[in-house]
Amino acid sequence: MAVILVIALLFTAGCAAASMVRLFYAVVATPIDPSLLSTSLRAAKADLPRDSLNVLDGLLSSVPGADWERDVVRALAHPADPRSALVGEAMTELDFRTRRWARVPRVCASLASSFGFLLATVALRVGLSDLVGTLDPSEVLSVNAAVLDAIDVAAVGLVGTAFCVAIQYRARAAVGVRLAGAERLVEVLESLEVADGGALAGAVARASVDPLHPAERTESGLSPIV
Repeated sequence: MAVILVIALLFTAGCAAASMVRLFYAVVATPIDPSLLSTSLRAAKADLPRDSLNVLDGLLSSVPGADWERDVVRALAHPADPRSALVGEAMTELDFRTRRWARVPRVCASLASSFGFLLATVALRVGLSDLVGTLDPSEVLSVNAAVLDAIDVAAVGLVGTAFCVAIQYRARAAVGVRLAGAERLVEVLESLEVADGGALAGAVARASVDPLHPAERTESGLSPIV
């Protein structure tokens, strides 16, 4: 019976781990939080003219993995005709990044519950397989123990289901915040007026933080990840 419970725990842990990967993809789709960067640019009054986009591009080049941000900056440096298409392409790329493994938590939730009930049935079958004839008091206790073992196994699956569902909703919220922040960032960069390289450097530095840092998540509209 213990073997069945261990199998249930391992399977549920695998489902939880796969769901956490989905949350990771949703939260760290870009190394710089677009919401923080747009807020920092507004606060620093560093809405740049188009000829200063190269400054921002240079600052972003020092941030590992900031290729999406640089694509947006370079797209906005183009004339009006191709600019819309290039910005749209960048937003499509961001949407693709944030939706990687989007169905995994839902599938894992279904698998965890189904596999949990399957193993619970197996546990119940194993526990009752040796009981034959009329039940005396000792056999009644054996039946109760078998039922409790089956409930424990099913509970493991249900816990995994609840965890995966929670991750699904959290990832969905993170994606919404990330995409909304990206749209605000594009709006800020499109309304360029003043150039200030120092203010730019500060804005990029404030937005280039650990994507799982509680402060960033709070300012971005999500509660800290604990």
